[in-house]
Amino acid sequence: MEITERIKTISGLQEFLFWVASVNKNKICELTRVAGYTIEVDNEHIIIFLPKQLFEIIEPTLEADSKISFLMASILNFESYQIKGKYVSHQMCTEENVNLYQPKVLKIIEILSGMGLDGDGIFGYLLDQPSIAVRMRFTEVYEQTPKPGTGGKLTD
Repeated sequence: MEITERIKTISGLQEFLFWVASVNKNKICELTRVAGYTIEVDNEHIIIFLPKQLFEIIEPTLEADSKISFLMASILNFESYQIKGKYVSHQMCTEENVNLYQPKVLKIIEILSGMGLDGDGIFGYLLDQPSIAVRMRFTEVYEQTPKPGTGGKLTD
């Protein structure tokens, strides 16, 4: 099973925002905004980047149940996708990881600030260090864009 080409291209697009979700032992969803992601060469694993303090919110849920969901949505046209899978591991982000997502977050902050909003106040926390790279193995991808046919599975 491979990630679709569209999912591969979204990571570099400025208008997309990302979240990771898991369900805790009380069946309550823990949803956390993340800074970005990359897809491993094997097209079966995704690396999700987020500040350590945000990872600490979802870490207990991942220890209780390895199911994880990665969400992406466009702020321009609501194009959106949900990737379901299993948490595999995590590690501290490398300088290379940070250099991969930091320019995108800075650009979003710049765009929001240009609109008269407090871009740094809204998204500045995504630049906090240290940061964590969460590795997940995807099992299913769904299109969630609001339109007829929404929810359709994109993978087998």
